[in-house]
Amino acid sequence: MFRRVRVSLVVVCVAWMAAAMAVEVSGLAEQLKTGLRVKAPGDVAFCEHVAELVQRGKLPEKYVDSAYAYAINRGKKYPFPAFERIIRLHASKLGVSL
Repeated sequence: MFRRVRVSLVVVCVAWMAAAMAVEVSGLAEQLKTGLRVKAPGDVAFCEHVAELVQRGKLPEKYVDSAYAYAINRGKKYPFPAFERIIRLHASKLGVSL
């Protein structure tokens, strides 16, 4: 009896953690796509890939946040190219392939 309850609690916890991670990745990806005014399918895929790398721990979130803030604060109409350039530089220094 107790073993079934324990197993079902573990399953519920694992499912909850997986859902929380998916929301985290989705939230960052949506923030990037909205804030950087991304429209092109390739740019959307890049933002989603960056969010996934952050979630997996391959790319530090502080790098993404600082690149995002810099690109937005430049005052350009379309901030995505600056963001992409900075992220690619940071990723290459860390040995992460984009």
